[in-house]
Amino acid sequence: MKKDNNQEVKKSDKNNVNKKQTENQLKSSFIKKSVAKEKEKPVLSPVHASHDKPESKEEIEVNKRKLKVFKDNQKEIKKLTKTHSKEILAGKIISITNNIPNTNTNVIELFDVKKSYLTGDLEYEVLKGVNLKIKLGDFVVILGPSGSGKTTLLNIISGLDKANTGDVFVAGYNLSLLKDSHLTKFRRDNVGFIFQQYNLLTNLTARENAEVGENLAKNKNKNMTIDDIFKVIELDEHMNKFPSQLSGGQQQRVSIGRALAKNPTILFCDEPTGALDEEMGRKVLKILLDVNHEYKTSIIMVTHNPNFQYVANTVINVKNGKIISIRNNEKPMKPSDINWS
Repeated sequence: MKKDNNQEVKKSDKNNVNKKQTENQLKSSFIKKSVAKEKEKPVLSPVHASHDKPESKEEIEVNKRKLKVFKDNQKEIKKLTKTHSKEILAGKIISITNNIPNTNTNVIELFDVKKSYLTGDLEYEVLKGVNLKIKLGDFVVILGPSGSGKTTLLNIISGLDKANTGDVFVAGYNLSLLKDSHLTKFRRDNVGFIFQQYNLLTNLTARENAEVGENLAKNKNKNMTIDDIFKVIELDEHMNKFPSQLSGGQQQRVSIGRALAKNPTILFCDEPTGALDEEMGRKVLKILLDVNHEYKTSIIMVTHNPNFQYVANTVINVKNGKIISIRNNEKPMKPSDINWS
């Protein structure tokens, strides 16, 4: 009996280590990628943009005032976060902009969301007052050129980054006012991630990688076991293989399986087919659509491929830190029918 207990403790410790590794991998990958992407073509605030001639005293004073406003605003957000984070996590609706989200209809609602990165006295404006509503169970594709702000938008609504101002309501939680530890809990309980790089734990089999996701689940889906998931992703014969024994497409499908095992309310995908060939890319896209239809999981995908917009219910175009259009597809196409080039 003592031996069995020791084995259980070791298994529990292993699961805890795997949970922590997975969480750190997901957050690190998204944040590093986000900042790199958005700074490829930074949108400089006019008051901080470089000049051909030295700044005048008046311009310097304007810059100082702008920076003071920015820093004062961050102090106020920090104060509100300290006061309200715990009660928001407990389910209380608190708004910075005096807006109340419709949680019965929408899984995401953004009100006047802004995001800047401050480097010295230079402000990189990435999002400029974004307002957005995404319905429960929707399949959304976000399009935009490099530096447009689409990856930062994805990071903010997934809880991997925080807005400087505005309300970010996701599944009823205002992420703008959650402290880091509560954001971590929110992500574990509510969202799944699929990356272009897979981010699988190499020392675990495909099944064990999926079980890590299952261990993170707040509410397990009784109608969707690990065996069921591997049938959906068409890898039931490869469950006991390690990532090194799988092709790139197979590894991507395992990452989908791991995300599904969490039974997330929302599944966030950042270029999920970017490293795959056309045949495997279409297969992955079809799996995501099947998951959306069968399990009513809200799926939000960032992509550079404009042809993906034809399979989505909702298409969001981002440019220069703003949403320039939102379009609904009445008759989305099948992945097999879209042009891939």
